[in-house]
Amino acid sequence: MFGEMQFSGLLLCYGPLALIILGFIAFAALTDSQARSKYLRVLDPRADTERTERVRPVVTREVVARTPTGMVVALQPTAETAVPTRAPAAPAQPDNLRRIEGIGPKISRVLQDAGITTFAALAAKTPAELRVILDAAGMTGINDPTSWPEQAGLAARGEWEALEELQARLTGGRQ
Repeated sequence: MFGEMQFSGLLLCYGPLALIILGFIAFAALTDSQARSKYLRVLDPRADTERTERVRPVVTREVVARTPTGMVVALQPTAETAVPTRAPAAPAQPDNLRRIEGIGPKISRVLQDAGITTFAALAAKTPAELRVILDAAGMTGINDPTSWPEQAGLAARGEWEALEELQARLTGGRQ
């Protein structure tokens, strides 16, 4: 088949295809070099022409990322930049949140699922944050968390007599 075609016929038939393929290759080479200079360089607000030295990034842990062009980049820490791993801190012993007036077993479970397991963690929350947690769990309008942080603060500090006095003034956690 090709032996019967003359060179001009081959060029006419396959020439546009060759141009398209070469165009794709040239485009890929140009955009790939732009991606490397744009996304993989050390972040420096100065222009490329103003930079004189290359600063090596400090990598303290393994980082794996994908660039916008789809290339996977993995950075490994070197021995001198690696941060030693610490043993995880012992989890705090959970407190019995049901000692707070207005918190029963169901609400205690919802708070524990939200990561609030101690009196100190409960005292650090605002009533609005607690309301969001309760609403997300479907417990709307049946409880009032306005006094819970105050009660939890007293319990966290071990002021049990003051907590009992406060709870004597409350009805179901409400003032």
